[in-house]
Amino acid sequence: MINVGVSRGTDSYKNVTGALARIEDDVVIPDKPVLIKPNFVSTSVPLCATRVEATIATLEFLESKGVKEFTIGVGPAIGTPESGFAAYGYEQLKDRFNVRFFDLNTDDETTVPAFDDDLQPRMLRISKTVAESYVVSVCPMKTHDTVVVTLGLKNVLVGALSGRDEKRKIHRGYRSINLTLAKMAQHIGPDLTVIDGTVGMQGDGPIRGFEIDSNVALASADRIAADVVGLQMMGFELSEVGYLRYCMELRNLSTDDIRTVGHTIEECRKKFQPHSGYREQLKWGVDGDWRDVISKTPAG
Repeated sequence: MINVGVSRGTDSYKNVTGALARIEDDVVIPDKPVLIKPNFVSTSVPLCATRVEATIATLEFLESKGVKEFTIGVGPAIGTPESGFAAYGYEQLKDRFNVRFFDLNTDDETTVPAFDDDLQPRMLRISKTVAESYVVSVCPMKTHDTVVVTLGLKNVLVGALSGRDEKRKIHRGYRSINLTLAKMAQHIGPDLTVIDGTVGMQGDGPIRGFEIDSNVALASADRIAADVVGLQMMGFELSEVGYLRYCMELRNLSTDDIRTVGHTIEECRKKFQPHSGYREQLKWGVDGDWRDVISKTPAG
């Protein structure tokens, strides 16, 4: 069984601390650089970003596991990393932890396979640091304007894309983006996911939504399990979120393979208002067998 630690409460720091404690034995950190990836999609809308309290709780947990140095990397779609670190209170972390701040949009690059608008295979440029690190995704719980929900996996996949132009390439169609995220997830993704849903964003996320006190935090050492539990706690079904459904099926997993530790989904479920374009987002399916499409590789 795959474990997802679940904690309930009204305090981000306590919630994340509790969720991580419930999966402590699952977390084994290899001899690799440790990259913390908060969500800074915009650096001027606090509700859309990872609360610093959640990141502090995560850093303390990792220190207890023996990690001594951290890189905190972001690649905002709107604003600069420097403005986000200042606006969201991250500068204080330098006084407490051995951290360096890093702009993923300007990193050295490598590539991963993806799809264009016509579902033809292509390559996308991503951060080399993401590809070579033990990646910890620390993110809020939010609805999304294209793929229904954005949680731990998408935080890493989109954040890893090299610059705003590369990020724009995947947001051009419901079928393409869901296949692309699932394809990318076969190559990169979080090694540890922390979702701070103490205060989530519902409605027209990931930037223009409004708050909901969902009062929950999740953590998992599995790449997608926390997201699968999280979307259900938000009142959605796995069948509605294409990229996560693809990821589960590619790994021959079902929701029965995931176990919550601490609290159940039913105890924590709080219905999020979906994005105003939600009905259109459900049109992510492809004609024919999607496995034939996702198995395509770029020429050359």
